[in-house]
Amino acid sequence: MQQTYKGFILPTAEEEAEIQRGIELDPDTWNLSYEEFEQLTPVVLPMSEPAGALPPAT
Repeated sequence: MQQTYKGFILPTAEEEAEIQRGIELDPDTWNLSYEEFEQLTPVVLPMSEPAGALPPAT
């Protein structure tokens, strides 16, 4: 039986091991260490005007 979390199908242990091997083999990606993760800070992007929004009335 497949395990799900909030509608997502979770990988089996074998699939997760294959995913981790792929990450280890990819030189452009890595798993963050606990120390690296602790240094992350949230990025807040400004909201843009919706497409087609009218300029403020003058």
